[in-house]
Amino acid sequence: MTDRVVIVTGASSGIGEATARAFGARGDRVVLVARREERLRQLAASLPQSLPIPADLTHADEAVRVVEAAVARYGQVDVLVNNAGMGRYNWVDALQPDDVHAEVALNLIAPILLTRAVAPVMLRRGRGVIINVASIAGLIGVPTTSVYNATKFGLRGLTEALRRELQPQGIAVCGIYPATVEGTEFRRDRRANTGYLMPRWLRLSTAQVAQAIAALADRPRPFVVLPRIFRVAMILNTVAPGLIDRLAARFVRRVRTQA
Repeated sequence: MTDRVVIVTGASSGIGEATARAFGARGDRVVLVARREERLRQLAASLPQSLPIPADLTHADEAVRVVEAAVARYGQVDVLVNNAGMGRYNWVDALQPDDVHAEVALNLIAPILLTRAVAPVMLRRGRGVIINVASIAGLIGVPTTSVYNATKFGLRGLTEALRRELQPQGIAVCGIYPATVEGTEFRRDRRANTGYLMPRWLRLSTAQVAQAIAALADRPRPFVVLPRIFRVAMILNTVAPGLIDRLAARFVRRVRTQA
């Protein structure tokens, strides 16, 4: 039992909901943040001492309001999990401008704004943990995920810079990079638009990712890649990008020919 105060964004479904439950099971007090109020309240009913806060984190004043509400209720924030995100998986020529703006705002701008809001609270206490939920797409560029890649590569850079900025002052900043996760809206969107899914043996459950996030809060590390085999792909992408290019080209020719 840890009794920490944990803010989890995107808590209304998928990884966020599973993460909130994982922290709640450890005795933590969880601040549940998402846009969908009814789903948040349903989740809060099953998590004692939790606080549901409907919010649109792409606005700076909303991010500040979330942190102020958490501090007003609990007096502190120990862990921030920047999980809220979206993925418009599609070919670049099929993307709509409004969708591009929305994806960048939620996946990248929102974590920046919420981190900006929570940092002073953690700095005053000289401790805290910030966990940014990125993706394998933050390590390797893949066809049909161009905008998603851009936001997650940005989140990776944010995580690295913040770690070096805040760690000397007692605040750990971690990144987690999961591959395809079952039971999320992202996966359904990718299949609908591209007809492609990651092989089943490489897919993760939301519970697996949630447990890894909770473990990072217990024992912070710079980054975690899930499943571990993708560390090999990450290395290959760095040392042999031409090989990855050729594999991607085969995928594109096959899938777009079938479309």
